[in-house]
Order: sequence, then C-alpha cells, then structure tokens
Amino acid sequence: MRKSLAIYLAIFLCHSISAQIATSVPEELMENAYCVVLDNQIDFICESLTSAVKKETITIMILDQKAKDAGHFTSMCDKFSTLRKFTGEIFDKSGKSIRKIKKSDLKMTEYSSGLTSDDYLYYYECNGPSYPYTVKYEWEVKYKDGLIMFPVFAPQEGFNQSVVTASYRLYVPGTVKYQRKMINTDITPQKKTTPDGECEEIVFKNMKAYENERYGPSIYTLAPIVYHTPLNFFFDGVAGSMESWTNYGLWQNSLLKDRDILPEPFKAKLKDITANCTTDREKVKAVYDYLAETTRYVSIQLGIGGFQPIAAANVNKSGFGDCKGLSNYAMAMLKELGIKSYYTEISTRNSRLLKDFASVNQTNHVILQVPLPNDTLWLECTNPQLPFGYVHSGIAGHDGLLIKEEGGEIYRLPSYPDATNTQVVEANISLDPTGKAEIKAQQISHLHQYESMSYIKQLEPNKQKDYLRSDIQLANASINNIIINEKKEANPSIDIQYTIDCEKYGNKTGNRLFIPVNIFRSRLNTSSKKERIYDIYIYNGYLDTDKIVIQIPEGFTIEAMPKPVELTEKFGKFQSTITTEGKSIVITHQLLLKSGKYPKEDYPVFAQFNQVVSKQYDEKIILRKE
Repeated sequence: MRKSLAIYLAIFLCHSISAQIATSVPEELMENAYCVVLDNQIDFICESLTSAVKKETITIMILDQKAKDAGHFTSMCDKFSTLRKFTGEIFDKSGKSIRKIKKSDLKMTEYSSGLTSDDYLYYYECNGPSYPYTVKYEWEVKYKDGLIMFPVFAPQEGFNQSVVTASYRLYVPGTVKYQRKMINTDITPQKKTTPDGECEEIVFKNMKAYENERYGPSIYTLAPIVYHTPLNFFFDGVAGSMESWTNYGLWQNSLLKDRDILPEPFKAKLKDITANCTTDREKVKAVYDYLAETTRYVSIQLGIGGFQPIAAANVNKSGFGDCKGLSNYAMAMLKELGIKSYYTEISTRNSRLLKDFASVNQTNHVILQVPLPNDTLWLECTNPQLPFGYVHSGIAGHDGLLIKEEGGEIYRLPSYPDATNTQVVEANISLDPTGKAEIKAQQISHLHQYESMSYIKQLEPNKQKDYLRSDIQLANASINNIIINEKKEANPSIDIQYTIDCEKYGNKTGNRLFIPVNIFRSRLNTSSKKERIYDIYIYNGYLDTDKIVIQIPEGFTIEAMPKPVELTEKFGKFQSTITTEGKSIVITHQLLLKSGKYPKEDYPVFAQFNQVVSKQYDEKIILRKE
C-alpha cells in the first residue's frame, strides 16, 4: 500500500471511533494487509468447573474486498452457552458512525431438534459503504453446566491480517487447575490485578500480516495459537480429566455408553442384510453400503452440539446424523454383528495432534476404525459414497484419537505414496489441413486424483462438459460423448472417455500450422517474487502420464518439434519425448511431483523446475505444407 494512504489511515484512526481505541497503525502493519485488527480483547472468567463468562471486544478495519468476511460476526450457542449481550457499530472511512447493530439485528439459524439439542448460530453479515470501513463488536457469552475447554486465543486468524493489539485475560479460581500450550510464540503470560481480580494476561502487539505464498505453509503453522484447558472438568453431569489423551479418551468413551442400542426389529434386518456375507470384511462393507443408502449427513462440527453422539436408535429412525452420530450408528451395527470398531476423533485441518497436550479443540471430525485381522479399515461415515476401504485426502496420514475402553490412543492413519496418485491421459487427434481437429480422449485417475475427479458423476450432462472443458487449454472446444466408468474399490479409479471438436486446434499462418503439444495440462504456477519468505510445502504428490498422438494432415510435413527433456530434482521428475511413427506424432509427458517440505533456499530451483515443465506443456509443433 502506498505510504500516503498509510499516513492517511493513521490520521483517520487518531480522530475516529472513540478515545478508548484511538491509535495509529504503524506503516509496517499495512504491508500485505487486507484487514487490520485494531483491538481485540477477550476476558474469560471461569467461576467454577461448571460456570464461566466470556467477554469479548473486537474492532477491525476492512481494507479490501478480499477481507470482507473478517468483518462478519458469528457466535455459536447451545444448551451449554448463551449469547447474553451484544452490540455492534460500523464506521465509514472518515470515522463517522453509520450504523449501530443491536442483538435483535442478528440473524439466527437452528438445527433440527431431531438432530441435536438446542444448537443455534447467531450471525451478522457486515457490509460497509466503501473501503476502508471499520466495525466494532462487543458481546458476552454465558457458559453453564460444565467447562471442558477454555476459549482458544488465535489473534491472527488468517493470512493478510495484521494486528495492532490483541489480549487474552484468564480469570481462574484457585480450586480450578488448568494447563496451557502456546504455539508459534515465545511470549510469556503475565500475572495481573484488575478490578475483576487476579488474572493471567497474554498480549500481542504490532503483528505484521502473513503473506499467503504459493506452495507455502498453512496459517496454523505460522500464527500464534494459545490453548488453555482445565485439568479436571465436569461437563453435562459427567466428570473427566484432561491430563492426557488417555484420560480424555476414558471420558469420551463414557459418553458412548448405551448410545449403541438398536431397535429389536432392526437387529433382525441387520442379520438379513449380511446373510450372504462369508467374511467380516464383507459384513463391514454391507454395513457401509447400508449406511450410504439409508442415511444423510448433516454438518454439525465436533465441539458444537455437545460431545455425545446422537443415539444409534435415533439415527436409525430419522436417517440423519452428523459425523459423531453416523460413526456411532455404524459402530453399533458392527457390534451387533460381533465386529469390534473404534470411534475415532481426527482433524481435517491439521495432520498432527499435540501428543503432550490433550484438548478437545484440536479435532473437528469423527470417523470409525475397524481393525480386522489382516486389514485395518477407516470408514468415513459422513460420506459413504467414497469407496469402501479408501482413505480420503482429508484424513490420509493424519493423527487420529481412538476412543477405547482403556482410554484414548493416538494412531497415525495410512497415506498413499505419491506415485500411486496417478492420472493417465491418452488422446488421439485427427488434424485437418485447416487446423480443425477431432479428438478422442481418455482420462483414468486413481486414489487422490480419483477423488478430485469423482465429483463429475454428480453433475448434469452440460455441467460435466463444462467441468472437463475447464481443464483443457483450448479455446472454443466442444465436449461430447462422455462415458464415465467408476471403480469404487480400495484402490479406486475413474475412467472418463469423451470427444473434443475444435474448429481451431492449430493456428494457420501461410503454409504453416502451429499446433499445441499438450492441451490437457496447465502451467505449474510459481511466484515471480525474487525473495522467498517461507519453506516450500507440497502437500499432495502425484504422477501424471500423458500420451498424445497427432495424425499429421495430408500434404504436411514436420518443420520443427521441441527437443526431448529429462529433468530430475528433489521435488520430482519430468520427462518429455516427442517422436514420429509413420504419419503420426507421438508426445509423451510424465510428471512426478513429490510431497514434502523443502528449504526456501531451494525455491529458485523449484521455480525453474516448474518453468521447464510449463514450457513443455506450452510448446508448439510447426507443420509445413509441402
């Protein structure tokens, strides 16, 4: 942002909103920022093991459309928490108050009472008149009937967000013992005396915005996060301990007690469903398939709506459930069949759990582990449309917490080698002397590449054409004759065959045709910045193989073709060969990209690798009329 604008904003802040929050934004905090948190204060007053109050104030300046969502307000409540007070105010770029927001202005969504108990979301969508604008919220939440966690303190919740000041005060009576874990910071909490009593205070000041780099880390690995959790807790009438994952697992297991009871008529039906199964694996698959046919997932995240799953009998009756309820329902069915399985908490955001610090806010999802003698299965009960035995990309390689009778146990889920996440494209191109082309194409994708392509089956025919066209680097391409064959196996694949008609596949100039080498792959984009900020993170490795055969039009010969390329780096391998077979040109491209973390010093080499690959995809073959 230009210096003059930074100065203007600093002047604006010094004369607007109120003396209480009047401040200036240091120029360095404007760099890379789409929004600036001027002030955020959280006071969490723990009154006892069962009661607390959270008071929070936030004032945030929205500088850009890209940060519009940062100005919205949300507060999730349930039978354990209530939004007691709320006020808001919006200021224009001159600092003038243009709108006051009352609690009655908030909108509220409710989940069906048949799914959870008393869960609802307050929200307000803030729309300022023009940028920049500032919004201030002040609210209070009352907690009752138990505390299993204290609020997480994350002063920077996203990229391109800077912070002038953010503070967290924790008031805890001497009878309540707690533990703390601070991530990505070396700030030391301070003891402080306030009118409300003694507290522990953590303050962050002048936090620069993190820039979101391509192939960079997630915000969770950069920005500070502070966890607090009571060592012993009493939640919804059930006592527990958070001293370790083992202890937490004991408590969570107690919440599963008697939630697996199935109606007697359904038990008989379950035996009929599995009557023809000869192995436990076949029985598990029958349960998984039945779940797909008879239930529907409703998104109620772990930590919302309590920690106890909906009873299996209720899911059986309604056909609805969240990740907890559906996983528990599948576990109940397997138990009835004499097959052991484990309710498993996991995070789809972070791959690792903090092994030395147990807290419920590290997980956001539940799946089911079925440890068979010769195979361990992981069931994604919220989406049984996924192939049986397949571990999807949102959980593959992540830490899961198995909930067992003897407590919680961390277990690493399997992941697939990069070279098995394959996509093979084969195409035969009949080229007309005018540059017109008819193309027969086939694309076969496995594992994680299957997962990203399987969505096409849910689309209407015209949308399927758009979906395929979006990945083809060819203007005015017409997609037709789509045939899709899906193999829903432990090693799943999807085979998509289609034709492409194009009036202008090659550019004709005089007696020459300039034709693209590979229309099926796009460029591997890298930043043009000279200086890399973060290490290189490649989260998903894969292997792409393309074989493209172009029929040379009658009366044309090859004038120029790209030379073969073979490139090997720590990030992966790339091979390109272009040969002739009679009146055909045969193009073969193979790219292996390896997942992993690489030093930022290697970025110039990585960028060069991507540029070489992109150049080969973008190359042209020149045909000349004889």
